[in-house]
Amino acid sequence: MSTGALNRQTVARQILAEISGRATDTIIASTRLSDLGLDSLGRLTLAVLLEERTGHPLPDDELISVRTLSDLERLLKPAERSV
Repeated sequence: MSTGALNRQTVARQILAEISGRATDTIIASTRLSDLGLDSLGRLTLAVLLEERTGHPLPDDELISVRTLSDLERLLKPAERSV
């Protein structure tokens, strides 16, 4: 895994912690975004912050399918994205 992808994944975990108010180390791969309290506004906030901090926009149609941190991390791996 490239350093850039790893950094984007770390940023994703940090953003989820910020939005949910939970500690970063309590958010694991199987954590569901809904369990973190992310509603549609939370997902929008997630998308905006991810783009701001990584410089890479995530298409809405891909982000809407994200259910867990693992899904989000997979989406952030450039080789696995359908760009």
